[in-house]
Amino acid sequence: MAADEQVYGQGMPQVLETSMGQFDGLVEDIKYKGQLLARETKLSSGVMATVSIGFAIGFTLAILMMIGPFFFFQGGI
Repeated sequence: MAADEQVYGQGMPQVLETSMGQFDGLVEDIKYKGQLLARETKLSSGVMATVSIGFAIGFTLAILMMIGPFFFFQGGI
């Protein structure tokens, strides 16, 4: 037999060298997508936590802007 020929079923098994470049790229892609998802979730939960306060402030300002000129120009309703 030639020296460079592999014989199966005899001797100690050898571990083959893996291509880590593909795995590294895949891991980085998964990390990036996870970070995007976490950022979007934090933003969404922050918006949902303040939506009622923002709506109340906006509604109050809109009412004041509609009724305010009557008080300013005519002295009240």
